[in-house]
Amino acid sequence: MKYIILGLLLLKQLTIYDINKAFQNIISLFYSPSYGSIDTAMKKLLAKKLVECKEEVIQGRNRIVYTILEAGKKEFINWMLSEINPNKFEVTALSKLFFLGLIDNNDDKINIISNIVNTAKSKKGRLEILKKDIQTCEVPKSYKEIFFFELKTLDYGLNSYQFSLTWFEKLLKELKKGSLRQHK
Repeated sequence: MKYIILGLLLLKQLTIYDINKAFQNIISLFYSPSYGSIDTAMKKLLAKKLVECKEEVIQGRNRIVYTILEAGKKEFINWMLSEINPNKFEVTALSKLFFLGLIDNNDDKINIISNIVNTAKSKKGRLEILKKDIQTCEVPKSYKEIFFFELKTLDYGLNSYQFSLTWFEKLLKELKKGSLRQHK
């Protein structure tokens, strides 16, 4: 969550209320924290000196406004360029996609999306091996229905990774062609 907050603060200064609204209105498509967890994350970011805050009067009300610091910008960029944790694939991939426009260098964008594609391939490959191994198992009759739905869950995972793979490979081709530059 801290990287999503840092990304939001790269866009503009925000209050915790604004950050919470951004999560509710936009980011909840792939990540939905509580107000309390956002507040806790902000305190940690402040303690690490990645952000700073100041009290301002906004529309006649005192509000605490947060701004990202240079160390926070570096932390965010390093995260964007880092490998994806395979156990947090979907949230991380969509978070990095959401903030990809903050990355100036097209080669860096290509590397970020390539990392997402490679992680999706790896995850899908592991699930395919698991499915192959599972299909050779003898299942007692009393567990057949349970096993059926477990396999359906596995199929869902495989289809989900296949969709991600296809979608991100298409984006990668667009980035390599440079066709996204026309959107600037």
